Amino acid sequence: YDRSVLLAVPTDSPLPDESGYDIFVNAAVSRLITASGGSALVLFTSYTALQSAYEFARMELQNMGIRCLKQGDQDRSKLLQEFLQDESSVLFATDSFWEGVDAPGNTLRLVILCRLPFRIPNDPVYEARCEALEKEGRSAFMELSLPEAVMKLKQGFGRLMRTSSDHGVVAILDGRVLKKRYGSIFIRSLPETRQVFGEFTQIVEKTESFLLNR
Repeated sequence: YDRSVLLAVPTDSPLPDESGYDIFVNAAVSRLITASGGSALVLFTSYTALQSAYEFARMELQNMGIRCLKQGDQDRSKLLQEFLQDESSVLFATDSFWEGVDAPGNTLRLVILCRLPFRIPNDPVYEARCEALEKEGRSAFMELSLPEAVMKLKQGFGRLMRTSSDHGVVAILDGRVLKKRYGSIFIRSLPETRQVFGEFTQIVEKTESFLLNR
């Protein structure tokens, strides 16, 4: 990992609840995929965000000869098959695609994690578990929400390295990784890699040079 993977986090990414976050993510996804020349998996936590980024990037990427695939257009197995068969293609996906995607080699050289995968508290069982913890004076966030999100982020990160010869970049576009106290827990949970934490323009440059020099 320390030789084969670059972990990239922009320091100028807005927080998800700040104005401009969606605009930043859409532009960042397009620019990073352009820098990598495709061969990317872009993971979202909502289908609305996925659709927005896909529509923003699709025309420009297709004009570059990069095929854009999107979850929901066809069944999961067929979508994965087409992604694996077209080495430069890009797959925009959410939820279940954070795990179980096995794309070794040059088919996948860039994984973009657009947002930290905290679960939306709309599941009655999940809500009940949170309430039970809070009633006991414990923190539902620290004991339930955060550990679940950390595990899912690790699963998303793990899509990149499937064999010992794989290499590439994992970019996290959620500013909370660097700006919130709990952000360091996410970073520490990942394998030791090369890292670049800087302005987004630097992230793009480092992504391009890291992939070109392999």
